[in-house]
Amino acid sequence: MPANHFVLRHQDIEVEYISGITPGLPALTYSDGNSSALSFTDADITTDKTALGTLVSVSLRKPAGTGGERFGFVLPELEIPQGRSGRCETVGVYERLSGPDSVPPVPPSWRGIKLHGTARTVIVPL
Repeated sequence: MPANHFVLRHQDIEVEYISGITPGLPALTYSDGNSSALSFTDADITTDKTALGTLVSVSLRKPAGTGGERFGFVLPELEIPQGRSGRCETVGVYERLSGPDSVPPVPPSWRGIKLHGTARTVIVPL
């Protein structure tokens, strides 16, 4: 079965993602050690299938005033039997956006990080 529960880390950053969870329930939690953890439901999460895996992204700060920030990661397609877990490595990307009040306007910038952690196949609540 394809893995659907991922816990990924990079230094103080931790991302927990469950794909296929009931709409309205938190599907992704992001924490960076600097502030309270952020939770996102499926309505807040963008997923795009690519040849490399599924790109999962969320807005960490909405682009208002002087800018915002998005975070995304490539979700690998792993086959893991239910009740077992496996190690995984992938990449994460931050995109910093300038807002309409930025003077002078700043073009978007990106920063990549290496993520590592575990993947499992779990039964999700309906």
